[in-house]
Amino acid sequence: MTRAAGLPGARRLLVVEHGSHAPAGLLADWAASRSLTIRTVALHAGEPLPAASDCDAAVILGSELTAYDDTLPWLAAELAFIERMLAQSVPLLGICFGGQALARVLGARLYRLPVPEIGWAQVTSGHPGLAEGPWLSWHRDAFELPAGAAQIAANAVCVQGFSYGPHAALQFHPEATQPIAASWLPFLRPPPGEEITGPLFRNPDGAWDRAAVHAARLFSAWLDGDLAGP
Repeated sequence: MTRAAGLPGARRLLVVEHGSHAPAGLLADWAASRSLTIRTVALHAGEPLPAASDCDAAVILGSELTAYDDTLPWLAAELAFIERMLAQSVPLLGICFGGQALARVLGARLYRLPVPEIGWAQVTSGHPGLAEGPWLSWHRDAFELPAGAAQIAANAVCVQGFSYGPHAALQFHPEATQPIAASWLPFLRPPPGEEITGPLFRNPDGAWDRAAVHAARLFSAWLDGDLAGP
């Protein structure tokens, strides 16, 4: 099977991390179930990105920072890495900040939302591998649909996902767990109220368990090429 159609036989997964509070989470559990070997590059700790040929696929995780802030010391290298991945057709999955960075490399506009989208979100999806929710949403920036990309998820707030060949971008967080989300609370200004923290931490109603099941299916759909766009 060609890389353009996905990589069911992939074994080496590179994970790009922007902070210790935003780890792979459920992605790591799924990778173990697929017998993938994960290599994590901690950009926040100064670790360098490898050549694209050093991995079979890669995931770029989220960040509280902004993918159009060119003062970030590691952003230029990350954008160049994404360009190499695209040139070599190595499947890439961008999550939140990572999705925004992928959209930027593809020429799409990034922009600040009038109001951050934080909490459980539902999306419209036409893909059986991408459930409509619940998904954890936690972002203040968004991306427009890049030219040549296929929209795979959206809601009233913004485009929530697209595919571009074997690559995909998501605005929500399929990798997140409840403890990971709790670690993000200190970054919110002003602090969130009960209308946000209640549904996430005090009355989950099984949402975290359902999201975890959806996440595993979504990660597999991406790696197996089922989300592949034009």
